[in-house]
Amino acid sequence: MLGEKVKLEEYMKQEIQRVSNIQIDELDQEIEQIRQEMTASLEEAAQAEAGLQIDIELRELQSDYAIKVSRLHEETSRKLMQKRAELNEAIFDETKEKLLAFCNSKDYETMLNERISSLAKEEIYQNVCIRVAKKDEAYLDMLCKIYGNGCTGCVDESIEIGGFLFECLDDGIVIDETLDNALEEQKQWFFENSGLFIK
Repeated sequence: MLGEKVKLEEYMKQEIQRVSNIQIDELDQEIEQIRQEMTASLEEAAQAEAGLQIDIELRELQSDYAIKVSRLHEETSRKLMQKRAELNEAIFDETKEKLLAFCNSKDYETMLNERISSLAKEEIYQNVCIRVAKKDEAYLDMLCKIYGNGCTGCVDESIEIGGFLFECLDDGIVIDETLDNALEEQKQWFFENSGLFIK
């Protein structure tokens, strides 16, 4: 899973770089064309008028040029940010599909068993409720039996992918062992650490 994440991050960096290079090349070409047009226009004006009038027109052309360049940079940044958002969404949609596929495997049951066993080895709480996704309702008896101590289970509609929530409201304990939460944490980590910010 970590290897796939690294590959996805590398792919995303390469895709952003490729799109950035295309946009920058287009921007450079457009800027060069604008510069040539403005230079030609300025030369014509210089031949037609002299002195102060040329200075005024030069300032206006430079101002127009600066505005156009600024707009081009803004548009390029907007497109790159949109592409980055689309790539992020695609990566995490694919990851979610892989997690859902994992939830249909025998390894998923093993993972649930290991996680609840680990909690049972720590501190035993009273009046524990284990919450699972509707699709995982069949695992509730197993999870409650492994934890023991009068543990109860219920379906939680907010869990979409899998895993479980471990709650002991008497002690104010909520342990989130859901894959939904793990995916959200990875999204946040990736956003903060991917180095794909648009400057």
